[in-house]
Amino acid sequence: MAEDFKLDSHKLIYHPCEVARWLRGEEIYPIEIEISPSGACNHRCIFCAVDYLGYEPVFLDTQMMIQNVKHMKKQGLKSVICSGEGEPLLNRNMPQMAVEMKNMGIDVAMASNGVLLSKEITRECLKSFTWVRFSVAAAHEETYSKIHRGQKGDLQKALNNIAYAVEWKKRNHLTTTLGVQCLLIRENRNEIIDMAQMLKEIGVDYFTVKPYSQHRQSTNHMEVDYKELLDLGKDISRYESEDFRIYYRSNAMKKMKVDKAYDNCYGLPFMTHIDSKGNVWPCINFIGNEKFLYGNLYEQTFEEIWKGEQRQRVISMFEEFDINGICREACRLDEINKYLYQLKNPGEHINFI
Repeated sequence: MAEDFKLDSHKLIYHPCEVARWLRGEEIYPIEIEISPSGACNHRCIFCAVDYLGYEPVFLDTQMMIQNVKHMKKQGLKSVICSGEGEPLLNRNMPQMAVEMKNMGIDVAMASNGVLLSKEITRECLKSFTWVRFSVAAAHEETYSKIHRGQKGDLQKALNNIAYAVEWKKRNHLTTTLGVQCLLIRENRNEIIDMAQMLKEIGVDYFTVKPYSQHRQSTNHMEVDYKELLDLGKDISRYESEDFRIYYRSNAMKKMKVDKAYDNCYGLPFMTHIDSKGNVWPCINFIGNEKFLYGNLYEQTFEEIWKGEQRQRVISMFEEFDINGICREACRLDEINKYLYQLKNPGEHINFI
């Protein structure tokens, strides 16, 4: 069976030294950062969380980012996810950025709709990625066009590019994990089984289906009753095999409309988000909300921002907020926050292991 990537859990348990330092109240630098190489996107997905930013054609400067990552590595940075506001591959320097960061010893990953992943780009930089996750929201062109709102023929382009990446990986014995993610909404619920079958034939390593979570600032709004869709996971599980894993994220679906079991976002020191303008934020949920801005990498180094008073003020603000009122449901830090909350608030019988 393909490796369990813990998409419905977390991997902070594999960094006990950093967690121990956090428990002691020491300064923690991010283990992981998410960056937005591009503010622009070639799609206008109906579920897009950051539509309110306007898809500006702004691109993260490669050398500025490389220099900061080099210094951040010395402070404990281990991974960079290229994703964020727009389509990473609209930044022409994305392949170079991936190669240079990988050469530093950083694990690099990318989330992409796959339409722009040409054969040339695949050959240039696929080996530099630990994983690439493609966002594909339908199995058929008509539905795909209604959801992704790109150019005619984009679905086939994406599938052809994914298939070539699979072929290139196998031909060159690469270790890059190739997966496809689908955001489950009413418009595509009847195509999930077709997607599972199609992606297994293409040969990707996994297929994950996750729930839609409303971004507080997004103008896109959807209502989906995931209680009605939990059994769909059983229907597609039959397509799993030794080398094709399916993650139907029913646990995340069950979290919708449920209050969080912690009172603060404890995971913020372990990761952060850098947008296409070089702004540093707690996470993608707060991009564009100036009161949550840590600082800007064109004006300060990452270390200056991380140790600065402005970031400390933002972190202090979180202690005053109702976490259920400002954060998204089932966010990426949810499982990490549960774990850290338990460490901060152990029970009375913890020595009876």
